[in-house]
Amino acid sequence: MFSSSNITIWLSRREEKKIFEHCQSHFEKIIDTVKGMRDVIYSFCNEDFEQLEKHYVTTFESERNADAIKRQILAEISTGPLHPIDREEVIRLVLTADDIAENAKSGARKLRLASTKCLTEEISTHLKEIADMCVEIVERVWTAFLKLRERKDQAIDAANDVEVLEEMIDERRLGLLKRILNCKERVISIKSLGPWLMFMNAIENMEELADRSEDVADVIRSIAILR
Repeated sequence: MFSSSNITIWLSRREEKKIFEHCQSHFEKIIDTVKGMRDVIYSFCNEDFEQLEKHYVTTFESERNADAIKRQILAEISTGPLHPIDREEVIRLVLTADDIAENAKSGARKLRLASTKCLTEEISTHLKEIADMCVEIVERVWTAFLKLRERKDQAIDAANDVEVLEEMIDERRLGLLKRILNCKERVISIKSLGPWLMFMNAIENMEELADRSEDVADVIRSIAILR
């Protein structure tokens, strides 16, 4: 996706090591945000709205913490000793990863206003499976990121796994949407249209989360290949 000719210098310098550690902290908060979204989805499927609200608060706070770390990273690299090419690489990595957390928070927020009218046991099962896969894909991205400092071949393998998972999530999402659209309990009226659309849009956020995870994996794979 972009040039990584100076990434070895970035990973070896003492100053840049600090940025790398901040990036680790940033992604840890992103994972927490996605896990919070998963918990919101489970509560939604169980129609436990009290727990849903609690998990949403956790999701919101995790995303806000990720945002704070992102701003810190961007502030430090704007005045630090990074080579301009390296600076661009860090910015791309951080901002692309941040989109993962934003979609997780957005999906969780929409489920607070969504309708459970379409929920059947089969639909709930598929929705939970996709939520678990969203956690799995960001954890695989995390593995790829950590391997950058150890074994670039393993980082590439982990990034390739992310691509496979993204395709699986997309297939599951299409199957889920088909079941929802065929649900005999689905009633679209002026009153129910908004909450129903919130439900559908939350599912799209899950797909976007997977897409952004693949984008981050592409960044990591590029760094690993060219370092």
